Amino acid sequence: MLGRVLPTLARMPSITRSGPSGADRRAAVEAQILAAVGRLLAQGSTYTQISVQRILDEAGIARSTFYAHFRDKSEILSKLAETFRQRLYQFTANWSPEGPDGGLAGLENAFRQIIAFHREHFPVLATFAEVAAYDASVQDFYNSELRDFEANVVGKLRDEQAERRTPADVEAAAAARVIVWGGTRAIEQHIRADDGTGDHSFAAELARIWWYGAFRRPS
Repeated sequence: MLGRVLPTLARMPSITRSGPSGADRRAAVEAQILAAVGRLLAQGSTYTQISVQRILDEAGIARSTFYAHFRDKSEILSKLAETFRQRLYQFTANWSPEGPDGGLAGLENAFRQIIAFHREHFPVLATFAEVAAYDASVQDFYNSELRDFEANVVGKLRDEQAERRTPADVEAAAAARVIVWGGTRAIEQHIRADDGTGDHSFAAELARIWWYGAFRRPS
């Protein structure tokens, strides 16, 4: 469910504890709004069809409360993008080419999680690409997360080259751009075209492309 990745609502305070801080209250309201948008998208509405009023009705909040937390609808997407991309980034950020949970098997496991996450939250994730096509602020934020991911992969490739496990003729920056940006688009297309039965084989192929195409490319 969308609530797994959205900020957790603050617990109700006991009579012996002070009330939630301003930051906690803000996080709780933002989570309420983001969850409402996620539900509306999951119901089949496109983001352009969802009015601020529908968000208010779904979240059960006043218009003044909404505008105290978000400038407009685009800012909601920026917040959603931050939440989702950070979660996706975590799947591979801690992966290493060496180690008990690393290597090809670890990479395949990471991609299985990434694909499952995309499938579960695809209406929201697809919205980022939709709105980025005409909203520069969303596009910049959406792309910045992938650029961070790309930089992380460049660093891993160069570390492996320093240890002589990745061939020196692999152009780390170009290879990272291909596998990160190309892999992201491939996952999105796979979710649209596959009913889920091919997720594991797709994850395996994607992992092999990363592993044998870049990290362990034959000299």
